[in-house]
Amino acid sequence: MKRQSARQRRQKAPLSGPAIHRIMASIYPSRNDYASEGFDDLVSELARVGIRTRGEFRAMMTSVRRQLLKIDRDRLAPWEVRHMSESFGESFVKDAVRRQYWFAFPGLVRVAIDVRFGEQVDPAQAE
Repeated sequence: MKRQSARQRRQKAPLSGPAIHRIMASIYPSRNDYASEGFDDLVSELARVGIRTRGEFRAMMTSVRRQLLKIDRDRLAPWEVRHMSESFGESFVKDAVRRQYWFAFPGLVRVAIDVRFGEQVDPAQAE
C-alpha cells in the first residue's frame, strides 16, 4: 500500500464547521468573514450535494471563486439596502456598499452550491 502524504490525508478528511471556516478564510477576502453563526449546519447541506471531504469542498470553492466574487460585488437594489439597513444597521450596510461586499462566508458557500449545482438542488430543503 502506498503511503499518503499529510496533504492527501487532510484533503480526504471529513468536513467540519471549523474546517469550512479555515478553508474559506484561506480562499476568500477577510472582509467576508463577519458571520456570527457557526458553520456546522453547512456540513449537512454540502453532504446533500455530494461534498463530504475537505478536498471536495476546496475544489468546489476554488472553481467558482471568480463567479462568487463578481456576485458579491454586484450592486444592491434599493429595497435590499433598506431591508438590510433595518436588519444589520445603517453603518454596516454603508460600509458593505462602499467596500463592495455583501455575503458572509456561509452565504458564499450557499451561493456556490447554487452556482455549481443550479436549480437541481435546494440545499436548505430538509430531507
